[in-house]
Amino acid sequence: MPRIAGVNLVGVLLAAVAMFFVGFLWYGLLFSDIWMAGRGYVEADFEGANQAWMAGGLLIELVMAFGLGWLLKRQGISMMSTALAFALPLGLLIAVPLASYEFIYGLQHSVGAWLVDASHRVVTLLVGAAVLSLLD
Repeated sequence: MPRIAGVNLVGVLLAAVAMFFVGFLWYGLLFSDIWMAGRGYVEADFEGANQAWMAGGLLIELVMAFGLGWLLKRQGISMMSTALAFALPLGLLIAVPLASYEFIYGLQHSVGAWLVDASHRVVTLLVGAAVLSLLD
């Protein structure tokens, strides 16, 4: 399998797709009403939106998956349980605070939307770590 810096690129691609799918579930199916209400959006706000921007979301996931894969490889982590134990504090101590900027500095101080964003980031890292551990 092709590798860069010891990171399996097929694993990165599959992890990124899985992470992107988490976003679809979170914002498209499971918590869209809570998130949209918390951000002050309505369905009409998204009509005619350029869907090409979604490709940017996949690019974000690719970069995150590669970074996570690199960190896991650097730590010598290949077992799923260890990968998940590694990803959880990354999510709680780094990703959740990053998700908190919008809550603190944004115009809408919605706890519900913040919970959707923060939990999305944690679950995304966990899913990415799980997939990467399977394809080490």
